Amino acid sequence: MDGKAIPLQIFIPWVHIFSFSIWLGANLFVLGVLWPASRGLLPGPRLDFMRRAARGLNAVVAAAAPVAVLSGLAGVFPQGTAAQLAPGSGAFLILAAKTTLTAVMALNHGLQAFRYHASLENPLDGRNPWMRLLVANAALGIIVLLLGLGLRRVAF
Repeated sequence: MDGKAIPLQIFIPWVHIFSFSIWLGANLFVLGVLWPASRGLLPGPRLDFMRRAARGLNAVVAAAAPVAVLSGLAGVFPQGTAAQLAPGSGAFLILAAKTTLTAVMALNHGLQAFRYHASLENPLDGRNPWMRLLVANAALGIIVLLLGLGLRRVAF
């Protein structure tokens, strides 16, 4: 490297992608690895295992989600892109959908962390609200990721 600073137009999108990948990846890891692994445990150890997993998920999301949101906001308005984000444009509609679904993800995680954290007693029950919110967040995260890729293609 020749000693020049990395321009913010390059750095901010990478921070956004990295932090959102951590946010979504943590949800997918708990859903796809830790939850199935808990099926082989007895009820007492399963509860302890899932509570530790939930605490870990909360810590990762608490660190990654604000960075993802702030870097997303900072990356939306680099020089020359405001015209593509005019109200009514395709890019604006994608951005509005992405923003709304990201807010729903944050709300879902807040419900997981603060309202339904005690419902981990039976994580294998399909009616468990904590697990339903986890599945919803993973699905929403994938949709938000795809919307972000579409936004890059349409607006930038």
